[in-house]
Amino acid sequence: MNADAVFMKAGNLRRLCELTDNEGRTVQVEPYAIFTSAEGRRCCLYFELGEQEGWRTTEQRYVQSMRLLEETYSARRDYEPFDSIRFPFVHYAVPTHDGRQRWADRPKHRSLTMVQPHTE
Repeated sequence: MNADAVFMKAGNLRRLCELTDNEGRTVQVEPYAIFTSAEGRRCCLYFELGEQEGWRTTEQRYVQSMRLLEETYSARRDYEPFDSIRFPFVHYAVPTHDGRQRWADRPKHRSLTMVQPHTE
């Protein structure tokens, strides 16, 4: 299973993940969202546990692996997926502590020209 799939599965089940970055650093995280930044970079939002505890955003290209853990978590009260400046295009987001949900944003497609049927 790729890192995105593990991250989303963990979020859906409200289970912690073990994230290992490209430098070999491994941390336990609460997964919250996958989004594309204003700069066009695909990122994941999580809350890191341990010594460096706090909210983190990491570009997915820096994530080497993700492993699902057994321990569960509850959504944090300060989790706010509705900030369209910070999270302009959301691919995945867990519900907030009070059940509000930001669904995946729809991709913007080029407008299609309607072809008129041939009539005689």
